[in-house]
Amino acid sequence: MTRGFLDWLGRILMLALAGLVTLSIIGSIAAIPSESIETRMGLETQPPTADRPPLPESEPEAAAPQPEPTRQPAAPRGVLSDPGAPAASAPSEAARWLEAITYALLALVGLAALASLFLWRGLREQRRIADALEALAARS
Repeated sequence: MTRGFLDWLGRILMLALAGLVTLSIIGSIAAIPSESIETRMGLETQPPTADRPPLPESEPEAAAPQPEPTRQPAAPRGVLSDPGAPAASAPSEAARWLEAITYALLALVGLAALASLFLWRGLREQRRIADALEALAARS
């Protein structure tokens, strides 16, 4: 009875660890800041400002871009917002890289745990085979 339960428990643990590793790898890839990859690979989403043609002289209002009105996110109910306080900004690039590295390390730990479970199950099966062969040899 305990042998069947341990087999079942091992299979469930391996399934859970495989899911953890898969999601960690996906999370690590998704957390990589895309701006830094594009600049490191030499890809640019916008052409440099030096290559842009000059604006015609007849349209002086087109030369000065109009500032767009900024909208601050609404504060949750019951929370007083300070209009002079800066809005929450996006996480920095270093924080995004730390998040990606954390997911990658979590995936590596999951792979190590999964490998140890495979090793444990393999050794257990070899022990069962050795016990069966020993019992067969004792009979003859």
